[in-house]
Amino acid sequence: MTSVLRTPTQDRTRALLLRDDRRARTELMLRLMYSSSAAAQVLHALDDGTSLDTTTAAVFATVDFRALAVERAARLRNLSRHLQRTCPPLWACLGEDVLTPLVEGYADAEAFWQSEGRTLFENFCLYAHRAVAGASRLHADVLQLFGLIGRFSAPELIAPPPDVCACTTGIPGEGLDASRGADSPWNAGHLPAPTVPGALQVEGFHSAWRLVDERGRLPRSLPDARFGERGSYHIVVAAFPGDKVSAAALEL
Repeated sequence: MTSVLRTPTQDRTRALLLRDDRRARTELMLRLMYSSSAAAQVLHALDDGTSLDTTTAAVFATVDFRALAVERAARLRNLSRHLQRTCPPLWACLGEDVLTPLVEGYADAEAFWQSEGRTLFENFCLYAHRAVAGASRLHADVLQLFGLIGRFSAPELIAPPPDVCACTTGIPGEGLDASRGADSPWNAGHLPAPTVPGALQVEGFHSAWRLVDERGRLPRSLPDARFGERGSYHIVVAAFPGDKVSAAALEL
């Protein structure tokens, strides 16, 4: 007998359907406003008579799932616009054809509800980096570069503090956790961060592409001649006082 593998999002949705408390129902409703797979799972559970908490089943039986789909599409558009406004160069570089499916996948994933980085944008880049790494190392490296830049330059874009309900703001996640500041979720590729005079914080990673030209300019499109020949580079991002961020590519 073969077992069916479920995603963390499916497991969480199932757990919420079995609980009889307002907090669980509030979280589940908010998830349905972003996740199409969670909405399909709830609708299927209601249709096939799966054993559910009776009160939760009664509440969600009143939901208009067609209207919910319209609401979800609007929220996904708002999420995409928010991320694009946070870092227009990333959208110019990779384009909507690459990034729109990643935004939709992010909203449908458990990573959407968990705060790994300092900002919502960095959390998206972490998810997208992992999602594309197997298919395109170049895209993954571009996402890591812009994710690090976002990590250092936009602390005000972090999701609401823990005492603010996400359902009142429309942005899920936790508030800024200062204790996480030194623990980066990014993989540096076993390369120690170089010493950069005057920098408050420095992170880097290995890439087979230059990614940053000799003047510190970032790629604006793919392919971009400024990437230069493929090789071995240490991509370094540094934060300086005054909310300044600098990037460089050091040849290895």
